[in-house]
Amino acid sequence: MAIKNESVTLRNRPGALLVVHAFAEKAKREIREKQQKASKKVKEARDPGAEWQAARYVDDRGRECVPITAVKKSLITAATAFKSSLTKVALRQAIFVDTLEGGGALVPIERHDGTPAVGTMREDAVTIGIATRGLAYRPQYEEWQLRVRIEYQTELVSREQLLGLIDQAGWGVGICEGRPEKSSALGWGRFERVPE
Repeated sequence: MAIKNESVTLRNRPGALLVVHAFAEKAKREIREKQQKASKKVKEARDPGAEWQAARYVDDRGRECVPITAVKKSLITAATAFKSSLTKVALRQAIFVDTLEGGGALVPIERHDGTPAVGTMREDAVTIGIATRGLAYRPQYEEWQLRVRIEYQTELVSREQLLGLIDQAGWGVGICEGRPEKSSALGWGRFERVPE
């Protein structure tokens, strides 16, 4: 089995925001309490600033991040655009996406100059369930890039196929909230591969 590595910088396409929404600890606690049939508490007043902070992914070094799985899922989804015998199941086993540092579940969001990106708060009207409307407070990044390392099994995926997957993922799939593949299709999370 032959394994190769490709280090790639994924940079936002012009005008493509990155909007992330981590599953907040408060929301997890409320679900746990509901499942355990705990007595209902009076709803607290919303704190948009706290909700925005809780929606960020932050690593142990304090950097704002996205889950590395978002990048891999984008590549896997992009495979459906190609006429190939490589199935999504096989592709999941043929590629491994990691941070440049290795072994991380989160990949740091950077500005184009490589410095850590810091999100700003945005407020969006969202649909909750079938017919309930609400407001969501999430971080957005106007200038962003991710640097990842992709291991691939060359007997299943060629370098050219891998680069094609990356390009298709950045153009038509995207990552995180409001990406093109979702019904909201806001064009957020679209990226392009930066030539080395």
